[in-house]
Amino acid sequence: MSPPPFDVAWAHRWFAIEFNNRAWDLFELEGRSAEETQEMIHAAHAAAIHWQAVGTPLNHQRAENLLTTAYCAAGKPEPALRHAQRCLELSDENAAEESPFDRATALGCAAQAHKLAGDITEAERLTALARAAADKLEADDRPVFDKLYA
Repeated sequence: MSPPPFDVAWAHRWFAIEFNNRAWDLFELEGRSAEETQEMIHAAHAAAIHWQAVGTPLNHQRAENLLTTAYCAAGKPEPALRHAQRCLELSDENAAEESPFDRATALGCAAQAHKLAGDITEAERLTALARAAADKLEADDRPVFDKLYA
């Protein structure tokens, strides 16, 4: 097989960013249809697979956060919990590199996944941790956190 006529790493990064942005755009869409919800999930998975090829551990954490958020928005607790657990594991591993926003959102998406699954005790525990982490956010990050995890 001959090598591709383009920079593969550059292409992976480009697709990771594009699919990530598409998934978040669909997440924020008011009145999202069932087809758009499915596209949101596919876009989140596409972003994750491209980040696996060229991303950092922090990119992988953010991809797991997006997958958790997409599955929560789709009302699918089992995959949301699975990706939330991986997001929290990566957050612990990435503690030295992650921003306060990364930590707060890792906890926030996990809280949402547990709430969706009906585990209210764990959802409340994670929500308290997420809010405490959010108290360390810069002023321009707090409205984004609050919008996602109110």
